[in-house]
Amino acid sequence: MTKFADLRLSEPLLQALAHLGYDQPTPIQEQAIPELLDGNDVIGQAQTGTGKTAAFGLPLLEYVDKDMPEVQALVLTPTRELCIQVTQALRAYGERKGIEVVAVFGGAPIRDQAAFLRQGAQVVVGTVGRVMDMINRHYLFLTEARYVVLDEADEMLDLGFLEDVETILGRCPSGRQTALFSATMPPAIKKLAEKRMFDPITIKVRAAQLTIDTVEQFYVEASDREKPDALARVLKAERPDQAIIFVRTKIGADRLARRLGDDGIRVKALHGDMSQGQRDGVMIAFKGGRERLLVATDVAARGLDIKGVSHVVNYDIPNSPDIYVHRIGRTGRVGRSGRAITLITPKQRSDLDAVERHANTEIEEWSPGVVASAEAAEHRADSAAQATSSGDSEAATSVAREAKAPGRDAAPKPGAREAAPAAAEPEPAAGEAASSAADAAPAAREAAPAESAPATNGDGAEQRPRRRRSRGDRETRRPRHTKPRKDPDGTPRSKLLVSAGRAHGLEPADLIRAIVENARLDGEDVTGVRVLERFSFAEVPTEHADEVVRSVGGRSVKGTELRMEVTRT
Repeated sequence: MTKFADLRLSEPLLQALAHLGYDQPTPIQEQAIPELLDGNDVIGQAQTGTGKTAAFGLPLLEYVDKDMPEVQALVLTPTRELCIQVTQALRAYGERKGIEVVAVFGGAPIRDQAAFLRQGAQVVVGTVGRVMDMINRHYLFLTEARYVVLDEADEMLDLGFLEDVETILGRCPSGRQTALFSATMPPAIKKLAEKRMFDPITIKVRAAQLTIDTVEQFYVEASDREKPDALARVLKAERPDQAIIFVRTKIGADRLARRLGDDGIRVKALHGDMSQGQRDGVMIAFKGGRERLLVATDVAARGLDIKGVSHVVNYDIPNSPDIYVHRIGRTGRVGRSGRAITLITPKQRSDLDAVERHANTEIEEWSPGVVASAEAAEHRADSAAQATSSGDSEAATSVAREAKAPGRDAAPKPGAREAAPAAAEPEPAAGEAASSAADAAPAAREAAPAESAPATNGDGAEQRPRRRRSRGDRETRRPRHTKPRKDPDGTPRSKLLVSAGRAHGLEPADLIRAIVENARLDGEDVTGVRVLERFSFAEVPTEHADEVVRSVGGRSVKGTELRMEVTRT
């Protein structure tokens, strides 16, 4: 069986992989890494969850010369979340080589990212729009970028970025090496490859074994008017450890989150209209297990590995079968089982038939009494045994807990580690771009911070619930010297002054995490985050301002003790 040591990787990279627990490459890694090391252009066609980040990232890190300060490699991603994830993985893989990796993406202060580029960036990972912006502002120069990667190229096409991608490639040297990774190959992507790549090697990895066989799939038929109630019934019957509920539109995500909240079901929304701070906060809470249900648009469907997702619910059936495969790939990862439930109207049966034909699978009708198959139960037991034998105590405990949970046969828990799990099985080795990578790498300067989940009860809820003040108490607790701002929903807000900034290594994500974890606020409660050179600002609900000052003040972040106070106006 092939090991990473057989792929001609240098010793620092092998040491980093061993430290992360990776030993055996996935099929896409085994085939792509040698070709890229030989200098060939490569087209990798594989679904999410196959380990594409390491497939292009390890040869990239071999190519970069740490003694050259110029940008030598560029990775383009379609979304901010994927940009953050790839950055964390590359930093983890290249930690022992001393290579500087910088992320540039929208929703974060452009001056901060420009400062990081000026300090020296040998590898840049960025979203298409922000990379274009950095080039136009003369912060980013690609004259020495001789290794370029297009990650999830088909999604760049879906988002309308292909023209900008062509412009960016035109700024790179003509003799560059180009790697293009995509789940599908529509004609526009083929045309781009023909125009911008030199005699590329095409590598295909079948997706059915990777995403379909480990996921039990069901459908629920309901009219448009009845869909919210049908979803509520499914959630209450399935009792997922964690679930992602996919909708088509940003407005639909907010509307559904409010409707479920009215039904007494706690959910968080995630979509592109949210600020970067809000999105980071939601992802921190969800990855850390403090939130069980996430209503999301397809911004969360590509390339994101989230710990503990046992269910995927397609509230809106996707426009194409490919998107369906990407969505359900959020569960059933690392060889463990998951469940996918799709809500359809009577007119959408033909769409469901198209999904079944594309995925070569059969989707059964859901009912509260449907239980997991005996094969799935046996697979969970095998996963627990393998995890135990490989020393992955976290995964073993998770799988064992799901097998023992009473009444949970209908909702098997994946128990996967967050993004690039330990190499208990071949598939996750150096996977898509690990959150576990973030555990070994320095905290991402522009990226979402590593998460640590608080103690939870059996339902995944925090054992120590956050205390809510009464409305009367809320007014008396407001500091007199502050003039509260108000959110659109009327909630008064206060601005906090923090005695640390960029000079102390503080990033917006660090400040958000400190407030969320120590003051027990939700990520979207923290807004207006600005990190300056010597100090920072953040806005929180006025009713919690004093609590945040008490709870976060005195805490150490990146070796600096934070001091906070409510600003005077």
